[in-house]
Amino acid sequence: MPKQTNSDRLQSSHALMLVGALSVIGLPIASRGNVNRFVLVASLAVASFMLGTLLGFLFTSYGEEAGTVGKIRDWLVGGITGVTIVKAAAIKGVLIAFASGPGPNEYALVMAIAVSYSTFGFFYMFLQRELILNLLLAESRAARGRLEGTLEASIVVQRLLVNVPASILSGSEDIDVVETLNKSEAETLRDQLYGEDVGRFLIEAENAIKCGRADWQTIALAANLYCYRTYFETDSDARAQEARMAACWIDRALLINPEHVDLTVKKAAILGELKDSQGTVAILEMLNRKPEAPYFVRQWLGYYLLEFPDRLDDAIRYSESYHALIPDETDSLFNLAAAYGRKYCASMRTGTQQADPGDRAAALKYLEQAIRDQPSFAPTVKDKWTRTDGCFACLAKDSDFIAILDSVSGHVEA
Repeated sequence: MPKQTNSDRLQSSHALMLVGALSVIGLPIASRGNVNRFVLVASLAVASFMLGTLLGFLFTSYGEEAGTVGKIRDWLVGGITGVTIVKAAAIKGVLIAFASGPGPNEYALVMAIAVSYSTFGFFYMFLQRELILNLLLAESRAARGRLEGTLEASIVVQRLLVNVPASILSGSEDIDVVETLNKSEAETLRDQLYGEDVGRFLIEAENAIKCGRADWQTIALAANLYCYRTYFETDSDARAQEARMAACWIDRALLINPEHVDLTVKKAAILGELKDSQGTVAILEMLNRKPEAPYFVRQWLGYYLLEFPDRLDDAIRYSESYHALIPDETDSLFNLAAAYGRKYCASMRTGTQQADPGDRAAALKYLEQAIRDQPSFAPTVKDKWTRTDGCFACLAKDSDFIAILDSVSGHVEA
């Protein structure tokens, strides 16, 4: 929005001072030393100027004023037109009242003063409004709108806190928590996220965006809600729709606060849901270069890079780095087993180079370590990892691989 400048204000002040100086010189001359005539013409000049400024104010109304002041303006236009035609004699009588004596010269004087000063008042206010006042009003209304949006968001957040956990609203709860909830907890949280208050808030947030009144709190809250709702959708189309909405709101939030780590991580996760692995890896690697990046970013990189055959060594490096920091976890061990398995099977398929037995040994070693700590994952390894495009496709009939799965089969059944 263009802003008023000091030049605009100076020009306006100079114009007002010029008319004031001309009035100081001209009105005494017009009164010809007669105090009574001076008082009358000065009063007429001031009244005409004020009437002109009032008309200028009404004719330059816009925005919110159009619904109130604009109606008065329309009424005035019609009223002035009617009065001018029907009551012309009455208007002349009012002007003659400012004349200090009879005669056409006196009437010409008051008419000239009335027309001149009302015209100047109109154009003075017109330029003031167009160059200065309307811009100040627009800035003030925009600030007021932002304040109202903040207050509305605060009220809605307080209402949401009654039904939705604060950790969900703030986004501090790990996204993966959705997949670890038992059935009862998951149903409760789903009911909260799809409740009436949340739905009403998301509608209000969308309206606030359209009106330009949405603040950071509103946008970040909507982004977090859509993120968590994504993971409760079982239908692929509905899940993708929620993910796209989450991505849209996260982008809005990051435009305001591009350094927000948590929302950046959520953006990477949502892109992963949308099958945009390149976008996910780009965000995670950018984030990993920052000292405040959470450790699990390396674990995620070790997982998402499995989809890029030419970057399996990077996947291994990230997974090893993460496991060195947190030795008790098993996710990076599965990622390491998958990465080495893909390397080994890729070299077996192409035949352009001899397969490295070290890759096979590392794949089996990490798989054995991981599946010993998490035997419930054995069916997934057996069913999905051994498919044609799986990371252990070439090891499906390997005796050592089968022995590892058999070693935990009793634990899985139990």
